[in-house]
Amino acid sequence: MDFLPFQSSVISESLGAMLEEDGDLCPGINCCMVCGAPSKLSCPSCNAVSYCSEKCMKHDVNESSNDEEAQGHTAEVCKLLKNCSAPAKEDSRSELESYPSTLSNLLLSHPSFEPILFASSSSNRKSFQVHVVGAEFGSELWTAKDSFGACGWREAYAEALDEVCEVAGIKSFELVFINTDLEEKGVERLSNKVSACCINSKYEDLKPTSFVKTTPDLLALFNAGFTCPDYNWAGTLTSVLSSASSPIPFFATSNSELENLNDVEWLDSNGFSKFDLDGDEGANQESENEDVVESFFGENPFKGSRVRQSGMLANDLYVKSSYLFGGTLSLPRGGKKRKEEEVDDDDYDDDVANVTSKSDKTKKSKPNSALI
Repeated sequence: MDFLPFQSSVISESLGAMLEEDGDLCPGINCCMVCGAPSKLSCPSCNAVSYCSEKCMKHDVNESSNDEEAQGHTAEVCKLLKNCSAPAKEDSRSELESYPSTLSNLLLSHPSFEPILFASSSSNRKSFQVHVVGAEFGSELWTAKDSFGACGWREAYAEALDEVCEVAGIKSFELVFINTDLEEKGVERLSNKVSACCINSKYEDLKPTSFVKTTPDLLALFNAGFTCPDYNWAGTLTSVLSSASSPIPFFATSNSELENLNDVEWLDSNGFSKFDLDGDEGANQESENEDVVESFFGENPFKGSRVRQSGMLANDLYVKSSYLFGGTLSLPRGGKKRKEEEVDDDDYDDDVANVTSKSDKTKKSKPNSALI
């Protein structure tokens, strides 16, 4: 995928004012894409963008000789939106398999994770445990039927992580998927070295067992949305870290560049992790301690190829886990008090947890910090 017009929706000043007054408006989805009036028709080609009239529909095209500069409901956007409702099998499969692919490739190829991976392999127990927080069936977990005849999540994770075990000399790789909607089936052996279990619990209520450690070797958060007002990430992270004797290595993904930057800033400003936000090229957060994971953020080279439509702006598109960031998490000063306190998110737009912002005014430039 050489080029994807992620943020193609054109927001006029008047429509922007309407969005500020009514956060439930989703242009092109529950109202006219151009003026915000009640929608009466949709694009006859993709049927994915709504308008109040043919006049507004014709107006919603800002073509350019350069495809990357064209905005609105262009021919390219229309074609991609049409494919969103009926994705190719290989695209859907690549999205599902991007979860184990991202996990295994980060461990194998990213220098930030080499210390913890090989430290585990040299320990007496030679085990490595990853907690995947907010895991869902159909996303991090899927059946063979979901993946259109390909292997299900068990086979995909086993294949990806067996390679990690072989390279790092790990005897036991343990996956713990955590969410309140998961069905618990006990510990399952996915291969000779890889095991997994699903825990129906909030992380705050997670109880250690003979398999589940209180503190994981790595925390994985796919599309976490730290700035989403519906989630209490401050409480969750405090629970994760309260029993940890040292910072916990982690990585997280996001669906858009804007969301990625805001998640990074949220962690940084609230003291859970430190990132270099000055914009120096390739300058990720470094540490004098070689055992500490250095922070990083940027595009995810292991994402899938399935394109999806934004739920906020009809002409905006995204690919799941397009961006990622990571490093170590630790309690901020006075961290245990944060479990009872609300984190001040006033500096963030409530809509930032979704795929794209509703106004160009919320867009921020991403520091030019290299991922790999």
